[in-house]
Amino acid sequence: MEKINIVSSQDSGENHVSIGIEIGNDQSILWSASIRQKLSERSNPSLGTTSCIYRVHQRIRKMNEDSYTPDMVSIGPYHRGRDKLQAMEDHKLQYVQSLLDRTRDRITLEKYVEALKELEPKARGFYSEPISLSSKEFVEMMLFDGFFLIELFRKNFNVVEVDDNDPIFYSNSRRARVVGDLVLVENQIPILVLQTLFDLSKDPNQDFQPLIKMALFYFHTLIPEAVHKYPQNNKNITHNHLLDLLCYTLDSSLPKVTKPRLSTTAHSLPCVSELRCAGVKFKKGHRSSSLIHIKFKEGVFEIPPLCIDDYTDSFFRNLIAYEQYRFDGAHYITSFAILMDYLINSDEDVAFLRGREIIKNHLGHDNKVSFLFSHLCSEVSNTDFYYSELCDEVNEYYSQRSNKWNATLKRDYCNSPWTIISVIAAIVLLFLTAWGTVFTTLQVFNVHA
Repeated sequence: MEKINIVSSQDSGENHVSIGIEIGNDQSILWSASIRQKLSERSNPSLGTTSCIYRVHQRIRKMNEDSYTPDMVSIGPYHRGRDKLQAMEDHKLQYVQSLLDRTRDRITLEKYVEALKELEPKARGFYSEPISLSSKEFVEMMLFDGFFLIELFRKNFNVVEVDDNDPIFYSNSRRARVVGDLVLVENQIPILVLQTLFDLSKDPNQDFQPLIKMALFYFHTLIPEAVHKYPQNNKNITHNHLLDLLCYTLDSSLPKVTKPRLSTTAHSLPCVSELRCAGVKFKKGHRSSSLIHIKFKEGVFEIPPLCIDDYTDSFFRNLIAYEQYRFDGAHYITSFAILMDYLINSDEDVAFLRGREIIKNHLGHDNKVSFLFSHLCSEVSNTDFYYSELCDEVNEYYSQRSNKWNATLKRDYCNSPWTIISVIAAIVLLFLTAWGTVFTTLQVFNVHA
């Protein structure tokens, strides 16, 4: 039903009356009520504030689809139920049954379920998309995936004995593929869930190591000595998921930035070959340092060693994707990838860094490493570049002509003992020739005088 209201108004300066017609429609009331109901029924009201497990945008995903898709095991809801991952689901159930059998004298399955039911609303808020699973399905997923990861870490740390027929631990290929799957940004569950299940299932006579330490030990192939690089004095830090834990382990050893905000100025660097022509030296950094803790001082680049294998590309892509989406934190890994892209412009640059033991290449030809770094940050926005000051120092050193002259002298004339002897002999011969010329000229001058 439509309502018609007559509204009149009269200007103070003129004898003019205007009549307006307001038409109210009951449909607008009904539509508004429907909108309010949908807003109140949002499945994830905290979306955008606590979410930290993301879907990778197609713009980034298209650069390398396989780098963001699990190959062996699904963790969390995003890839749950995919046909190619079903073989591992039965293996999860074996791990779950093993854990329940081992802990049944201390705690019942019902206690685990009750704890997860309490965590469900908060756990759902970790995902950037609404999860369509029912409450029962969501709790079941967290229990299966959580117990699988906890048992995996315990077996790897020798807290729990590995079965003779365990396909993960008796196949290096499968083991590496599982490691790669567990660091995908789309393939995560909250560490809050893992920690809760771990604490409930802990055996006081057997579980002496914290969950974080066992998790870092499991990923040592991706971050060598990760347990030692993780700051031991920070007991209050919390992590969102396993990828966030590894990202923090890489970032935490970096020097604190003094500026209130990291520089967004565009930077560039000459490649390794060009820098060498200006006398820049390259030195392998300490293995105990974070791989992204790169330093430059007095013409010397110090870069921690980096092992590059079949899973390096995927690992870095997911770290970079996580930096792109998370709400806080600087783009350290993205900055590292961009800096290495600057330095490596050809397979000759890779070969030189490999000769300095800065890069260990397990991919085969050096041009594969060059290709990897040149494509890591395609379609990625770099809002904060961590190495801006380092680039300024390197470019200033590179622009000084005296450094290039000294480098040329050392490279062309002082690169071997015989070359040095030849240079000295040439200088002596030149001096004697000049002296003979002067002496002869003086004799002629005295005769004429």
